[in-house]
Amino acid sequence: MKKLIILILVMALCSCAEPLKKEQATVTAQGDKYWTLDFFHFYKGKQTHTESFKFVNRRDCFDTLYQMQVDSKKQSFHSGAGICTKLFLEGQKRTQDDVLGYR
Repeated sequence: MKKLIILILVMALCSCAEPLKKEQATVTAQGDKYWTLDFFHFYKGKQTHTESFKFVNRRDCFDTLYQMQVDSKKQSFHSGAGICTKLFLEGQKRTQDDVLGYR
């Protein structure tokens, strides 16, 4: 009889105890930290190859894009086009480096 009472008490105490809380890893999504320039080279209207560069400032990205377009036109039948991109997430603050600004 004593064993039965002890067993019931142990079961009652175990059922009232809180389970151990597991630590949940918090993963927060982040946007890009750099401006990415993807520049496409063309020869006679057909794409030949692509170059990618990373920049901290938006202005540097656009200046390089413009200069690469000018340089690609110096050769006959060559041209180039590019795009500067940066992934922003909702709520991500824009910094001074994200403003196009003045020259």
